[in-house]
Amino acid sequence: MQNIAKINHIQLQLINTNASIENFITLYKFPLEPKELVKSNYLINRISKLGIFFQTQVIGLFEFIDFFGVIFIKSISLPFNLNKIRWSDFPELFIRNGIMALPITLLIVFLIGLISGYQGALQLKQFGADIFIADLVGISITRELSPLMVAILIAGRSGSSFAAQLGTMRVTEEIDALDTMGFDRYNFLVMPRILSVALSIPILVLICNIVGILGGLIAAMFTLDITLIGYFNRLQDALSIGDVVSGLIKSWFFGYLVSMIGCFKGLSVSGGADSVGKRT
Repeated sequence: MQNIAKINHIQLQLINTNASIENFITLYKFPLEPKELVKSNYLINRISKLGIFFQTQVIGLFEFIDFFGVIFIKSISLPFNLNKIRWSDFPELFIRNGIMALPITLLIVFLIGLISGYQGALQLKQFGADIFIADLVGISITRELSPLMVAILIAGRSGSSFAAQLGTMRVTEEIDALDTMGFDRYNFLVMPRILSVALSIPILVLICNIVGILGGLIAAMFTLDITLIGYFNRLQDALSIGDVVSGLIKSWFFGYLVSMIGCFKGLSVSGGADSVGKRT
């Protein structure tokens, strides 16, 4: 541009520039000379990639801590900001992540109860402790196995779904548009999803507890000489309300963490569709 101005005897002045524009003009003022390609060492490349990997992990950890802090504050202040949450999405999310997840969770926990009962019956039969099969199945299902298996299924089903949904919205710049229009992305997108899972997963676990115990009952009746009445009488003595409540509390924490991590991964998407798949 300056050369053309000199040829035509035109005085050229650049006004109202800033540092970024001056850098841009300086960059194209002189032609760039191509640099020779330097072959790098294989070992150096591997060490460099390892360093980049650890750097990415550390940055991701700090980002997750920041995200966790924001969600924790939003959760604590939720009773005072109920009108700021997008409740119109909550019923659909609750049905999709709760009721529609019921068949697969019931099937898995039933099989877990059946297998636990069968394996326990083989061992207890050797010592004449057949009736204690109710203790084994009832306590293990309600305290550990049912909350854990439901959380794993919800992680694979709802957690990945949240990551894919929010990641797609991130790629298509829908979330940036919401920020531009003044919407809070956490109240608008994240909190309804977290609440839908956190409130539905204890209900799933409670129903799965019953199905898992019935699975153990079937294994006990066909493997050991135990009646239906005897099984439930022993179960009533062995199983306390504390066992059930502890499992429900665990499931609530599992659901909260699973949904939060899924939303965090979705909001962390950058680039194109490949990043959505990786985060999911």
